[in-house]
Parts: sequence; C-alpha cells; structure tokens
Amino acid sequence: MKHDAAHKHIYILPEVTADLLRLVLPDWAGRLDFETLEDASSEFFNADHDKHVGDMVWRVSLRGERKSGGRKKSGEPSSLLVLIEFQSKMDRHMARRMREYADLLLARLVRRGRPRREGVLPWVLPIVVYNGSRPWTALGRSSDLAPLPWAGMEHALALMQPQKYALLSAGAALTAEGRPAQDWPLGNRVAATVRLQRCDSPKALVPQLLAEAERFPGPANASFRQALHAWAKALWADRTGSAAGFPSFDELEGTGGTEMTTVLEARWDQWEAGVRKEGLEQGLERGIERGRAEQGARLLARLAALKFGAATAKRLAALLEGLPAGEDLDRVGDWIIECAAGDELLPRVAAMREASAG
Repeated sequence: MKHDAAHKHIYILPEVTADLLRLVLPDWAGRLDFETLEDASSEFFNADHDKHVGDMVWRVSLRGERKSGGRKKSGEPSSLLVLIEFQSKMDRHMARRMREYADLLLARLVRRGRPRREGVLPWVLPIVVYNGSRPWTALGRSSDLAPLPWAGMEHALALMQPQKYALLSAGAALTAEGRPAQDWPLGNRVAATVRLQRCDSPKALVPQLLAEAERFPGPANASFRQALHAWAKALWADRTGSAAGFPSFDELEGTGGTEMTTVLEARWDQWEAGVRKEGLEQGLERGIERGRAEQGARLLARLAALKFGAATAKRLAALLEGLPAGEDLDRVGDWIIECAAGDELLPRVAAMREASAG
C-alpha cells in the first residue's frame, strides 16, 4: 500500500528514530547521546552489497560508560547500531531474519577492520516496526523473555545478541514491553504517527493531525510536521480510495484549527455525497441489468414450456436464475429452437452455467 512508503519516510528523520528508541527501550535510552545519531544506511547498503541487511541502519554513541580508574572499561562498546525493519505483514520467521541482518552488519564491520581500530564491535539493536492491523504473534521478540530484568542496558542488549529483536506494533499500539498507546508520551513523534493510524474514521484524521502538529511547533519541527502530513494523507487515501479532498500542508500550516476543521467537514460532506451518488448510479445500473436478465429468463422459460412442457420449463428457470443478460441467454434461446427434447436442452444449459461459474 502507498501508506507504507509514507510511514517509512517519517523514520528518515533522526528525531523520529530517537523517539522510537525512547519508546521501545525507555529504561536506558538516557544513556544514548542522541546528538550523535546518524543515518548509517548508505554505509551498509552500497551497490556492492547484494544481501539485504534491513530497511534502515542508524548509529548512535553511548554516554556515561562505566569507567575504572578514569578510563573506559576494556571491552565495552562505545556505540550502538540500530537496525530497523518495517513490516506490514506478520512474519513468523522474523527472529531468523533479524539475526541474519545483524550478523551481516557486524561481518561488514569486521571486513573493514573496525575491531582493530576501536577494540570492540558496537552493539546491535534490531527493531521491527510493524504497521499491520492483525496481531503480531511471531516468536523471538524481546517481550517473549518477559519479565525482562532491565537492570542495565548491557544486560538487555546482551540478551538480544543476536537472536532477539524489539517490536513496536503500530496497529496494536504496543511497544516491545507491552506498553499501550495511552501510556506513550504525548510529545513522542512515533506515538503521534500511531495515534493518527488509529483514528477510527477518515473524517477524524485532520483534527487529529492538527492536534499532533501543535505538539511540535516552530521551524525546527517543520520537517516532521510535513512528514506527518504526508502520513495522514496516505492514510486518508488508503481508506477513501483517493487523496482528493485532503488539505495541503500549506493549508494546514496557514489555517487555524477551528477554521480548518470547518473546511474539512465541508469537504467530507462533499466526498460522502459523491460516494452516495456514485453508489446510487451503480446500483441503478445493476438493477436495470438484473431486470433485463430476469425478463429474458422468464421469456425463455415460457418458450420452453410451450415446446417441452411445464416440467422442463421449471428446471430451465432454476438453471437460468442469476445469469446476467447477454450472450448466455441468447445461446439458450437458440438451443430451445435447435433441441428436439427437454432432455437435450437441459444438459447444455447446465454445462454452460457450470462453465460460467468457473
């Protein structure tokens, strides 16, 4: 679906990935230096690499490392690779896939001599962002280890190396720890995208979009508001069949919430009226077509009664029930003229109906 691309586009922004980390593993997100967060996807997705390693890779430095005698403890990583995979359908082999992706990431670092330069490989945190509506039931996610003793980041990440992954289920509005959406911070960007997705009707999308945009004001958040608008527009198109009627980003930015809500309600009424009119027109066409078919079937049954008797006419009427007007009914009329007996006519009609149903 088109909204999958819009959903991924939001995560291009580093501030969204930072909020994803705050949601998925909140107990140690404070140990990440988000000012160092950088998109490392291009480093691993070069044309020379023929194997998939996930949809997105981010690198972030750790801060407040444990120290001994004023020096960083030997063997402790100084950075974290965040491996993000987007899913619109549940995959029961997700744990195996994420393990393979993590192994490929680390193998490429080894080939480049990373351990020789820094002494140790970074941790890898695999995250699955699930955008589907059906429950995620695949085994292998971090919550399957519950209750996890989140005593420290080192312990949590060690348990994930490399066979586990964290999960954020947008459709169910749950994090890997099972935290429901109502417990997510209002100022979290990922939570904003999920609240939009969970709007119960297209009509509610713009008021919800306006409410979310107000939580991220100013020029510094303009890119996120624009990405959020694209996401809401994709959801609208997915649910209504068209992006028509959805306000532009400039309209939303330059119009007050109350005024835009009024504009949207007027557009929604127009859209609903158009759908109702289209439905009536299609229903009328179908009704006319059905009436023609029924009239034709009745005429053929009468002809069959005159030539073959009432019993054959009754069986023919049952075979013709539901057939549309057109070549099939014309063919039956020809057979009534050609056939010498009802026992010759009825098998032909039955075979034609079976072929039409197949």
